[in-house]
Amino acid sequence: MALIIRSIYSGYSYLVDKTDERVVELPLLRSVWTVPLITGAYLYFVLDLGPKLMANRKPFEMRRFLCAYNLAQVAANVWTFAMGVRYLRTYNFSFVCQPLRLDRSDQSMDEMHLAYAYFLLKILDLADTVFFVLRKKQSHVTFLHVYHHTIMALSASLFLRYLSGGHCFMLGMLNTFVHAVMYFYFFLTIYRPEAVRGASWKRYVTLLQMAQFAYNVLHFFRPIVLGVDCGYPRAVMWFVGMQNIFMLLMFSDFYRRAYLRTPKAAAHAN
Repeated sequence: MALIIRSIYSGYSYLVDKTDERVVELPLLRSVWTVPLITGAYLYFVLDLGPKLMANRKPFEMRRFLCAYNLAQVAANVWTFAMGVRYLRTYNFSFVCQPLRLDRSDQSMDEMHLAYAYFLLKILDLADTVFFVLRKKQSHVTFLHVYHHTIMALSASLFLRYLSGGHCFMLGMLNTFVHAVMYFYFFLTIYRPEAVRGASWKRYVTLLQMAQFAYNVLHFFRPIVLGVDCGYPRAVMWFVGMQNIFMLLMFSDFYRRAYLRTPKAAAHAN
């Protein structure tokens, strides 16, 4: 037991020592344990506690609140994406391999502030699943949905704490654009459901998400294939590239099951 405690303490000390000094005073980042605790509480609620609490209760009526929430998400993601576009127009950025700068130059600080805005959006995204549970939409709480939200919140916090900016910048920027479109679609499904009923919007939102993952695979494996060394950790490129391959495969499977099944197969499944 003493060996385990010492190992945990050593690992914690190592992570603290490697933390980017610019982010240690930002809310939710002062401790390395904060975000894991948030995601742990999220998983416990949406997978266990929440369904039990709602088992004998009527679904919450949240129409007005969800309209406001989705519009707020659209505005926040559009603003973050616009700031990302301004960054690309202001500074030199290499799409082949952007080096990591953990200094206090204007470019590096702008990268860090945008990364923090993106991180906060990923924490806010966790509320989506909570609302599903409160509305008793448990069929929406799929493995893909929960995994995606959990891994994005955790990875965003880790990248911000240790690798803020650099070649990962485009991942966050593209994701804010995709989420702006996605949350606008969610808003329409609640505010004007007749506008999207029977439409192919949902299919195209899924395709947009898949295109995002496909680009990220190219973005992170291109420096590896070309043998470019720009000062960004190669192991991280491998990890993010493989993670996006995994997400692309999962979304592709969802797309196949949701949109490409023959009417006969769909009827049989029902």
